[in-house]
Amino acid sequence: MDLKNTALRLFASDAENDDYNGPYLVQSGKLEIMVRTPVVFDEVRDYADSLMSGSALMVSFAHVDPDTRNRIFDYLNGVSYIINATVSKVSDSILLYAPEQVDVDKQAVRKASWLNR
Repeated sequence: MDLKNTALRLFASDAENDDYNGPYLVQSGKLEIMVRTPVVFDEVRDYADSLMSGSALMVSFAHVDPDTRNRIFDYLNGVSYIINATVSKVSDSILLYAPEQVDVDKQAVRKASWLNR
């Protein structure tokens, strides 16, 4: 799948994922999760550095225009590809970038009873 279709799949709202509230981190051990809301593209290099150093990165694209969102998406996906990180859709405007050593399991934690409160 090419990058454009990947972006469309991650940002598109489809009916089969509307009831899903994940992804959830499972067996993370000691993990830093950086939660960021970029406003300009220049902030992204620091995000990439955090991801490359082993931190997970949750990015909200809510405050950037579509062109900047696409640039940030391309940059972080390039970094993710190089370090073998995973990219997961949390919501229509939030993505989770997790380093290779972090397991992101979308199914296991969904069954936990404390999530249904």
